Amino acid sequence: MKIETLQSRIENAENRIEKKFATIARKQKTIENKKKQIAKLGCDPEAKPNDLRDNSDAMWLAYDIVHLEDDIERNQKEIEEIKVSLEQYRLQLAGEMEKESMFIREIPESMKKMQEELVVRWDAYDIDRREFIKQQKKELSYQEFSKKYTYSDREFIHQTDEQIHNSNLQESKIFILNLYNRIKSITGEVTDWEDIHLASGNIGPVLNGYVEGKEGRCFVESILAGGYNIQRLHIRVLVKEVT
Repeated sequence: MKIETLQSRIENAENRIEKKFATIARKQKTIENKKKQIAKLGCDPEAKPNDLRDNSDAMWLAYDIVHLEDDIERNQKEIEEIKVSLEQYRLQLAGEMEKESMFIREIPESMKKMQEELVVRWDAYDIDRREFIKQQKKELSYQEFSKKYTYSDREFIHQTDEQIHNSNLQESKIFILNLYNRIKSITGEVTDWEDIHLASGNIGPVLNGYVEGKEGRCFVESILAGGYNIQRLHIRVLVKEVT
């Protein structure tokens, strides 16, 4: 999940908690006012509704208090539920920020360049695909279009260029981080990236070479597929331990 998305969810959760606390405060104030009204009627403001049957006005005020107290209890429970989600979002955010820090601090330039080239290619493919599906929607009947394309395809045509780019940026970063972690699981702390290199071939970016670490050595080899009109470029990267 993107950092911006998590930050937005945290802000939204915090706002919901704040609003519910404000709601509880208003209801508590209303309860106090109704108790004062009951007292002015010559009745016990702490009495239960059934104990005030001899004074209908006081009884209905007491029923209002019961409903308000139920609302307060419900809001308090909802606050606790939101707090659980909020803590999860904060933990996720800390994890994502650590990944971002790792990406900036540890990922070599060759892998960052691979990410950049993947984004360019994926953006171009996805935008072409979006426009093609849009054209199909114009040319096909509703029944034909619905049968040929899935719900996600039909929703995809509403994606903007920016939304497509942001999605591919995130997806490519996850791809690179996963690759980095696979390498590190073999080599331990990486000590030498110098042999690994990125080459831009006709069908896409190819990442190959040896990586040295404190605990071992591995060979990285890219296998590419797609990159044409019918299939988006995807990459399988083999990471082999070298003894």
